[in-house]
Parts: sequence; C-alpha cells; structure tokens
Amino acid sequence: MEQVNHNDISLLFVEDNETLRLLYNRLLSKRVKQFFVAEDGKEGLEIYKKFKPDMVITDISMPIMDGLEMIKCIKEIDFDIKVVVMSAYSIKEYFLEAIDLGVNGYLIKPVDTKKLYSLIDELASNILMKKEFEEKELKRRQAEENLKRSVVEKDILLKEVHHRVKNNMQIISSILKMQERLIDDPTLIEVLQESQNRIRSMALVHEDLYRNENLANIKFINYAKSLAANLARSYSEQQGLIKFVYEIEDVLLPLDTGIPCGLILNELISNSFKYAFKDSEEGIITIKLATIENGKFQLEVSDNGIGIDKSFDVENAKSLGLKIVNKLTQQIDGTIECDLSAGTKFIIKF
Repeated sequence: MEQVNHNDISLLFVEDNETLRLLYNRLLSKRVKQFFVAEDGKEGLEIYKKFKPDMVITDISMPIMDGLEMIKCIKEIDFDIKVVVMSAYSIKEYFLEAIDLGVNGYLIKPVDTKKLYSLIDELASNILMKKEFEEKELKRRQAEENLKRSVVEKDILLKEVHHRVKNNMQIISSILKMQERLIDDPTLIEVLQESQNRIRSMALVHEDLYRNENLANIKFINYAKSLAANLARSYSEQQGLIKFVYEIEDVLLPLDTGIPCGLILNELISNSFKYAFKDSEEGIITIKLATIENGKFQLEVSDNGIGIDKSFDVENAKSLGLKIVNKLTQQIDGTIECDLSAGTKFIIKF
C-alpha cells in the first residue's frame, strides 16, 4: 500500500474534464491539508480569490477562461504563487507563455503520477520554508515593536523620575532659603547660600535630562552655561561685572561623571566670585572642556582675578569647597593641579 506524503499546504486543481477531476481529487486530496477543485479558469480564479491556496495545478485548454489567462490574473494578486500547468499538447507557444508567466512546472498529459508527486513535494517544501521565514520575520518585527514600546515607556518613566528628583531638590533649596531668612548670622547665611547652590547644581542635571532626548548623558556645554548663569544670579552684586568665556567641546558626559563635574564647577566658580575680584571689579571667568589623549577629558576653570599665594597646595586645601573638589576629582578617577602664573586656573584631567 502506498505511503501518502501529507503536505501542510492548500492546493487548487483546475481541469475541465470531469473524469480527470475525479481522478486527481482521489490522487491529491490526501496529500495536502486543503484541496480545492474547479472546472474552468473563471471558477478557479474565484476560488483562488476566496481561499488563497498555496499552490495551483491547472490544465491549459479550457472553456470560458483558459489556464494561462487564469494564471496571469492570479499572478497579479500574488506573483510568487507556485503554479504547475498540464497540457495534452506540446505546443511551443503554450510552453513559452507559461515560462513568461513564471510557472514552476510544465507537465505533458498523461502525467507521470510519481513525477507530479515529486514536484508537489518539492514546491510544498519551498512554500513551507517561506511561511516559516515569514512567521519568524513577523515574530521578530513584533518583538522589535514590543521592545520599542518598552523603551518608550521606560523613557517616559525615567523622565518622570528626573522631573521629580529636580522638584524635590528645589523643595530642599526653598527650605534652606526660608531658613536663611530667619537668621542674622552672616557666616551661617553664607553657608546656607552655598548649600543652596550645590543643590541647584545637581537639580540642573536632572532638569537637563528631563528636557532632552538623551536620558543617560548630559550635554555638558548646556549644563555649564546654565550652572554659571545660576551662580551669577546668586552673586547678584557682581552680576554684569563678571563675564563668562566658554571653550567647551560638544560632548556628552554620563550621569555619574556629569554630576561630579557640575559640583566641581559650582565650587570653583563660586570661589572666583568670592575671592578673585575684590571691590566688585570687572573680571572674566573661563570654562574649558576638551578631549585629550586616551579618551580622557581636561576641564579648566580659570579667572583673571588677583590670584592666590604661590605656595598654595590645592590637594591640601583647608576650605570646604576645595575639599569637596578634591573628593569629587577622586570620585571620577581624575587628577587636579593649579596654575597660578596669571590669575587662578584649576586643571582637572579625568
């Protein structure tokens, strides 16, 4: 007894001869998942439009609409459909037209059954491979869409986190400001003001990240300008007299580097405002950031003020601000040096 090789495809068989339709129905219906039969090209085209079978086997010479005309109409719907034509005549014109239509097999009646089975199995294999590839591609696209959706959701959540952190820091800064109004001690007022500036410098980072597309890296030139402007407002008696010069490369710094750099800037710019320009005389504070060898950066903060004693040792400085600068420089695996040849310049490589 012949072992039937069942293919998981659908097949349309078109033949105007009723005896052949019954014969091929018996031969082919058990070899495929779905089997459709039509008696002419017109009916075959209607069945194809309704059920979209994977493969078509058709006679050529038929009334109403012949097989080649039907194939042409089907190819306009799906050019890659697998098609086998059968003909009782070895007519060159039929053969050439069938080739032009891109058929996958041309068989002369009476058809060798084994040859037909072999051709069906081969085409079915190609159809199933294509389906498997399309299913995998669909799953890949769905996974990609899900990933994109997930990234968007996480970005929204992260933006909200940055927004709330900024708001909480502003609340802390406002509390310190309220506390400042309740005291008269100038030294304590100065301490509170410096604390507010440090908090604002961190809040600015989160504000920058909230407003921008990149949620992991800080565009340092924007951050530095915002921070400097904020500090200038804090030292309002010198605002307008002290100018800023920026020589900052357009670079992005990660959050764990950007925040320490911002706090370092906060301390060094504050020092320039407090000590470099006596009697509110005019002056310039310059901020530079450049890439140097081996992927490192060099941050410079300098002023053209009165300068400090040449014996000054930045690494052993006693003031809280410079102690903070030293600690933060260590945190970003950097080194710090001081150039006192003209004004005061701090150079940090990290």
